[in-house]
Amino acid sequence: MGNIVYFDLETQKSAAEVGGWGNIDRMGVSVAVLYHSQKAEYEVYLEKDVDRLISDLRRADLVVGFNVLRFDYTVL
Repeated sequence: MGNIVYFDLETQKSAAEVGGWGNIDRMGVSVAVLYHSQKAEYEVYLEKDVDRLISDLRRADLVVGFNVLRFDYTVL
């Protein structure tokens, strides 16, 4: 496997602040981090960098994270 990235995202708002877990898409990105296994480097993304983050995630051969399908991707 080539381009493996490890992904984590923190939100600007909690579930309570956006009216519950059904509104994950309203939480907003506070900060996200990718660890690029090929480069052995971390990269930090702020809200203004979300388009670049999404591009980097799409270029990955494999994205590793906790609950990325139901949470992190929904936030993005």
